[in-house]
Amino acid sequence: MRSYTLVHFLPGDFQDAETENLQAADLSEGVFKTVGQSSPVSAVLTSAPLKALFPFNQLLLTANAALGPGDELACQAQVQIDAGWSPWFDFGSFNPAGGAASVRDQENPFGRMGIDTIMLKSRAQRLRYRIKLLVRAGSAPRALRLVSAVYTDTSLPYDEAAAVKKTAGFKALKLAVPQYSQMLEQVNYSRDICSPTALAMALNYFGLKSSPLGTAALVLDNTEAIYGNWSFNTRCAGAKGLYAWLTRLNSMDEAQRHLCAGILLIASLTFGPDELKNSPLKRTAGHLMVIKGFNAGGNVIVNDPAAPDQKTVERVYDRKEFARAWFKNKYGTAYAVTPAIKDFLTVRPPFAEMFSRPVNFEKDDREKLIETQVLPGERIRLIEAGGGWLKIEALEQPHKKSPDAKAFTPYPGWIEAKNAVFSLPDEPGAVVKEKKAGLEEAAAGELSMGVKIKLLGREKDSGLRALLPGGESGVVSEKDVNYLPVKPAGDGLRKKILETARKFLGDKYYWGGRSGFGIDCSGLAGLVYRAWGLNLPRNASDQFAASKSAARESLKPADLVFSSEADNPENISHVMLYSGEGKIIEATRDTDSVREVSFKEKFGLELNKVKNGQIINGKKIYFRRIIR
Repeated sequence: MRSYTLVHFLPGDFQDAETENLQAADLSEGVFKTVGQSSPVSAVLTSAPLKALFPFNQLLLTANAALGPGDELACQAQVQIDAGWSPWFDFGSFNPAGGAASVRDQENPFGRMGIDTIMLKSRAQRLRYRIKLLVRAGSAPRALRLVSAVYTDTSLPYDEAAAVKKTAGFKALKLAVPQYSQMLEQVNYSRDICSPTALAMALNYFGLKSSPLGTAALVLDNTEAIYGNWSFNTRCAGAKGLYAWLTRLNSMDEAQRHLCAGILLIASLTFGPDELKNSPLKRTAGHLMVIKGFNAGGNVIVNDPAAPDQKTVERVYDRKEFARAWFKNKYGTAYAVTPAIKDFLTVRPPFAEMFSRPVNFEKDDREKLIETQVLPGERIRLIEAGGGWLKIEALEQPHKKSPDAKAFTPYPGWIEAKNAVFSLPDEPGAVVKEKKAGLEEAAAGELSMGVKIKLLGREKDSGLRALLPGGESGVVSEKDVNYLPVKPAGDGLRKKILETARKFLGDKYYWGGRSGFGIDCSGLAGLVYRAWGLNLPRNASDQFAASKSAARESLKPADLVFSSEADNPENISHVMLYSGEGKIIEATRDTDSVREVSFKEKFGLELNKVKNGQIINGKKIYFRRIIR
């Protein structure tokens, strides 16, 4: 990993930030809004110092805000090296009426500002940003919606194999992005407007009518007389109501996942003669185009604004050649543009509890409202926000709204807003298999079983560096994780699942628990399966629906045993793991604990005398199977 992208748009992202003339906003508007209308308002957000995942020598910055004519949005950043904090570097001021201006002559002992990029003389460990909103007199409050920072260590070598690798689940994809040619514009600067032309394609794709020349007028950097200032182009898209941030990707796989998630990419490339075949340009020091897909061979489908006419704007470029022009020469720089950011969330370590409604912890009974726990890295979707709470859908915890529902849907509920964090589409490389895995160099200190992590590299003494939600990293022991995809199968997999379940024996039963910090019956079954690469729905009734019936005579270790009340057989209320030799492992209210007991001790009858669907002492028993 040479680059990392921070995207801040949730309350928890701005912890310990300093604000002036800003107050919390409803998230449907933004994260902060300006205070006061009677006179011009100058509002300022200054972040807390942010520790980088790795030392870096380049930094990009942008922000999105709802702006009116005459308003201005300015971005600044500073970095910390061993010698201390740098002066503030200024990324210039943008206004939506066309008056953007970068700041010249910014060089100091730390480095220099290269129009839209901080270039450092030595690598920094921390950064801090400052966002300024200048609102004209009489205007309604303006909302700050997003801040994005990208840092890069350009000294790291380009890894072509990693950059072009196709994952096992690769599929061809092409988005229907409108095609515009900058060369058709009847102006003497048509060759200079690749960036606004590409941005106009993106804006129109998302339903915002925009022309290349109209967009060019808005993003013109009046100081440098250029149209390709990266920060101004993304600020422009943000002012039009989209979410737009700067990013530097590290692989084609990352780009593919962005497109699949509905995030359009406008990539910046540099190449020389014959380095990008089929290009309308022989060479370029900097050219931007829309990535709109990949063909079956993995080659890149783009809208290249340098095409001589509209019909030839769509081009297909060789995967390796494109990767070199983008990742090797430009560090994967791109504008990421999307109309909605609600699907790009997860929670911070150690976990977040999800409730049926917002909770007053001083008055409400937690147990009556708790639904489940969401683990770090799990995908969640934002539905609604208010009062410090987010209504979400837990996308990795499917359930059925009723026993007769035909389809599974994401589990809905409310979490505290402070626990949520932006999370770009990513592919985990491992899953925690210990009940609680020690986590060094991170605030959380431990990761729960079932947490899926992206691995950044190997540390000494069998440690693995893991990327955590929110831009933090930590070191876990290799013995505490399973690499994904998990390899054991059949009887070996069944044995591992039961060994994992036994780690919870003696733990206290915790209603709504689904983590190493507390567990209920379906939480136990789901978590130990997840630790070995198998994902189950959340609740016992949903796990029942997702499994297949099994005869008692054919039961195998790690099969599931379900029960319901005899007078309400459709309502599956409990799930247990069959552990072999007539025993079960369960998290139960009977003893308020996790235990392993014989079937007879649990139900009063030997297992070998029970049939599937039999009623025993008021309970109807079912035997089910997940592993074939």
